[in-house]
This record gives sequence, structure tokens and C-alpha cells, in this order.
Amino acid sequence: MDLMLTTFFIFILFIFLICSVFIIRKRLIKKAMLLEIDEDLKNLEPKEFFLNILKREKFSKIINYVEFFFFLLVTILIVFQGYQEYILFKEESDSSINLISFILDKFKIPIFIWFVVSTSLLLALLIKKRENKRIYEMLDELEKSKLLKSAQVDFMIPNKIVETGLLGNDIKFGSKFLFVLYPGYIIPYCWLNDVKIIENPGRYGSKSHCVNIILKTSSKPINITFAKKEICEKIRELLLKKYKEQKRQNNRQNI
Repeated sequence: MDLMLTTFFIFILFIFLICSVFIIRKRLIKKAMLLEIDEDLKNLEPKEFFLNILKREKFSKIINYVEFFFFLLVTILIVFQGYQEYILFKEESDSSINLISFILDKFKIPIFIWFVVSTSLLLALLIKKRENKRIYEMLDELEKSKLLKSAQVDFMIPNKIVETGLLGNDIKFGSKFLFVLYPGYIIPYCWLNDVKIIENPGRYGSKSHCVNIILKTSSKPINITFAKKEICEKIRELLLKKYKEQKRQNNRQNI
């Protein structure tokens, strides 16, 4: 009974801290969106400026700290309490069961939680590495196209921000660029080719929706996921509107 209560308490604490972390992450994203950032950061060169804002660990490190804390907590629970209960069991029984078999049998739920948390930590590290590589490549591509400086100027101007809920990816509509801070994307409207809405079926009948952005400069589309279809439709409508405005401005400049 003590083991079940301890496991239940750890699980509830984990859920509470994860929810708190998402709230903190949302505030950090909003703070960056509203340019509540250090003056020293604003004075950086465009590439360093966006690297400081967009790098994944800026918004995910708190989650990683919480997961690592629980990884250690559950490990300590399994090892120390498992050994203690094994000693008590051996004193009261003549069974020849070994320590590892005893822990695997007695601590099924904590071991499952430990496996889930450790897998999440490993996955987070892999995602961070992949996402940071993608962000570097994206910034290099914008720099080669001589768009990075204008993207920085556009980001610094107060622009329309679309809030998408606690777990959503808030979006900032600049005059010439779309900015998504988590995950990090800077998309010039002039690169747009088409914008679609894709429905992704999940488990137990659940669904998620994403805005599928097709670019002229890449064969690989960008998918930005949202919980509600209405938000996707709003994002798509605003993106197409911005694209048409940008196209009209370019046509006037060419005349």
C-alpha cells in the first residue's frame, strides 16, 4: 500500500509540474513575441539574434529538467525501496527469488514510469539536436537569399500575434514574414506556393490538425500542428491574405 501511495503521489506531482512548465513556456514565448527581451539581444547580428530566440532548448530545457528530476526520483525509489523491501521479504520467507526478479515483479508500475520518463528524455535530446540543425539550415538559407536582415527588422516591429492556446504554437504575422517561435520557423510570404489544412487521426478517435505550408523554394512542406481546425483555418486565411498583399507590392515595385 505504501508503494502504491508513493507511486501515485509521484505521478500526480509529475502531472502538476509538467502543466506548470507548459504555462512557463507559454509565457516565455509570449515575452519573446512581444519583444520583452534584453536590449543586448536586440543589438545582435540577425543570425545570432534569431538563434538566441529560436533555439529549441530555450523553451524545452525546463521540461527536460522536470523529466530528469523524476528520472532520478523514480530510480531512487526503485533501487532503495526495492532493496529495503527485498531484505524484509527474505527475512520473512525462504524463497530463493533474487533481487532483480523481486524488483521487476514488485515494482511494475514504477518501472513502467521510469521507462516512459527515460524514453522521453532520450527522445527530447534527439528532437533538440534535429531541430537545432534545421534552424541553422533555415537561417543559412535566409542569409544566402539576403532576407535575414529584413526578417530581423520585421520581427522587431509590433505585428499581429495569433494565440493558439496553452499547447499551441503562437504565430506572429510580420509585414513580410511569418514567425513561429516553437518550433522555430521564419517563412517569407514571397516563398509561399500553397497553404492547405491536413487532418491527422489519432488514437481513440482523437484528431489533430495542421497547416500544411508548401514553399516555392523547397519540395518539403512545413507542417505546423494545432489542436483545433478553426485555428488552422484562421492561420490559412491570414497567410493567403499576406501572400496576396506581398504579391501586389512586388508587382507595383516592378512597374
